[in-house]
Amino acid sequence: MQVYLDEDSCGCLREVLADRNRLLAEQDFTPAVFTPHFVYVSPQVETRKTRHEKGAAYVDFPVNKTGIYPAYRNNRSELAKIENTINRIKGDADVSINNITIKGYASPEGSYANNSRLAEARTRSLVDYLKKEYPLDASLFRLDYEPEDWEGLRAYIAKGSLPEKDALLDLIDSGLEADAKERRLRTEYPEAYRTLLRDCFPALRHSDYVVAYTVRGFDVEEARKLIWKEPQKLSLQEMYAVAQTYGTGSKEYNEVFETAVRLFPDDEAANLNAANSAMQRNELDRAENYLKRAGDSGEALVARGILAYMKNDLEKAESYFRQAQQRGVKEADSNLDSLLRVKANKY
Repeated sequence: MQVYLDEDSCGCLREVLADRNRLLAEQDFTPAVFTPHFVYVSPQVETRKTRHEKGAAYVDFPVNKTGIYPAYRNNRSELAKIENTINRIKGDADVSINNITIKGYASPEGSYANNSRLAEARTRSLVDYLKKEYPLDASLFRLDYEPEDWEGLRAYIAKGSLPEKDALLDLIDSGLEADAKERRLRTEYPEAYRTLLRDCFPALRHSDYVVAYTVRGFDVEEARKLIWKEPQKLSLQEMYAVAQTYGTGSKEYNEVFETAVRLFPDDEAANLNAANSAMQRNELDRAENYLKRAGDSGEALVARGILAYMKNDLEKAESYFRQAQQRGVKEADSNLDSLLRVKANKY
């Protein structure tokens, strides 16, 4: 500390000191604090909300038979899978069915030609059975089939631990025609073939079903009720509108954005909004994961800049804000100004 002594015979020093004290009082010595300005984005309006429910039914057929036998083995419970899905959607006043697709598969044993015949005929039988069960327009039903489910076989072997696993996968991936492939599998790997015949092939004889439907639009009050009960009926834009009815950062506000990204995991807007919400809760790892799928918009750059600051990387944060500023995102200006004040105070 330095102390100055002087004689003030004219009173000038008192005036100088008064001016200095007044100037000091006008200065703001409060440490600069970064105040993030988050940018939530409104998703695009979904003009037609098309949804689908799908599953697989393992309807059994007697050897070389193609008719539907509901009482045969586990057929009642397998048929019920399809019927329950159709009933649930058909009975919902908010939706209308667009189409019902049944795709049948056969397993690789036997000749490809015979398996093709069986797969098509059995799938057609299942479609005809469903047409009789439901008073729906016949044109809603669509039929498809795969003679031999080699993709399913490959997935089973890849996940398993058969001794010849790599050789089996190489054989499946080879350019051989189906019959030659099955013959080599049966003759060169007899033990593995017996295992597959017992444990895998029955599951390859299945019928995949997809029920596609359209959901009507909802106003905000309707959407507020559905978000907690049947969020799958809502569009992202409808969810966003619901979020705006809650206080920013509130439990409900955050849960809406978490629900949105769970139902639309690949949507950039959903991931960006969820990342912002996560950062406001200081869940930085979660936010970082969301930002990986948030795209490269100016708004996403702002979010990445805020995250970088929260992880104490001020240089990276400034870079992101300047990039967003060049994209014309106004929130980039306020974030950058706040960051530069912190940096000036720090250095």
